[in-house]
Amino acid sequence: MRIAVVSAFFSEGMGYTENCLPKTLARLGHEVHVLTSTLNVYGNSPDYERTYGAFLGPADQGVRTFKTDGYTVHRMSSRLIANYVNIHGLRARLKSLRPDVVHVTEIASLPAFKLAFLRAFMGFKLFGESHQHMSVVRPYVRAAQGHRLQKSIYWLTRTLPTKIASRSFERCYAIAPDCVEVATRFYGVPHALTKLQSLGTDTLLFRPAEGPEEVAARTALRASSGYGPDDVVCIYTGRFSKDKNPLVLARAIDQLVKAGHTQFHGLFVGEGEQKQAILECQHAQVRAFAQHLELAKLYQMADIATWPRQESMSMLDAAASGLPLVVSADIGENERVAGNGRVYKENDVADMARALLSLGDAKERATLAAHGRQKMARNFSWMSIAESIVADYRAALGQS
Repeated sequence: MRIAVVSAFFSEGMGYTENCLPKTLARLGHEVHVLTSTLNVYGNSPDYERTYGAFLGPADQGVRTFKTDGYTVHRMSSRLIANYVNIHGLRARLKSLRPDVVHVTEIASLPAFKLAFLRAFMGFKLFGESHQHMSVVRPYVRAAQGHRLQKSIYWLTRTLPTKIASRSFERCYAIAPDCVEVATRFYGVPHALTKLQSLGTDTLLFRPAEGPEEVAARTALRASSGYGPDDVVCIYTGRFSKDKNPLVLARAIDQLVKAGHTQFHGLFVGEGEQKQAILECQHAQVRAFAQHLELAKLYQMADIATWPRQESMSMLDAAASGLPLVVSADIGENERVAGNGRVYKENDVADMARALLSLGDAKERATLAAHGRQKMARNFSWMSIAESIVADYRAALGQS
């Protein structure tokens, strides 16, 4: 099968859908092409240079075509329209590739609207995804009353175009239950079109330290990082931004240490506006953003993984690595943490400290970690997800 995955952004060596789904589809023997803009992930963000520049390089990577992980990436001319990515030349590139299936990573997007139009003339089967959680929907959109003008503009520019475009799709994969609600309630996607399909993790790469060599490497990395065998390393990976609020974790660890629980330490991997405040905490260590291979080693080194606000794909990677999770009670997909972690009252430092302390016992962590690892392998591996999606592709194409 020839498959084209269309994504507004792309960065090599990362763990986003546009990296992992094409790689797994290629492993299954399909010819896969990723059609994307010239922009790195978050390339339209005003603070890109400060947050991601040193890690990913320039936001604009230029027009080029290259192969990686078994699939071909086509970086195509693009520009921003009201900060949304418009990819030029989709029709011509699809005409030359002649894909059986086109899969766009966000149904409420300019590329999706273009593809819905092109489908009528080019004959491919069209699939899409919805990644927007309720936690990041604009407050005035969620408000029951008021904001009529803003809501009207939103309806005209987001809801109506997506509602019309969705009629050309075979399926819209919503990555969490609240994403189903966002897709249907705010974007007008028919309920019958949506399918709850979580994001995945590479369970071959992300796994607990196993065997003498990996255990020795874990011990050596902890020692070189200043952690002893009995320390409890709590890791956060991602942007150090207010909407993610990792500062809550740093302050909770300081609170625990002040209360005599000196085994707790914070490891923060990323960059952003809260970096200086995190560094001012006494028991926080900061590292630069890391790509997938290095992240796998850091998760193996840690003991607890924490995301104080909003969902993150990294939760799945950490759970697959055998780490219990501590996340906000307000996230939209509790299945990520059910039976393999704790929730806390969002933005509450004292409650974060309580949740971390409840995981102070190594045996308790091991029990939750084993459950999380099994759950990731069973329900969240990219291989099982890709196989399910391919079955949908084949059904749409009339193949057995």
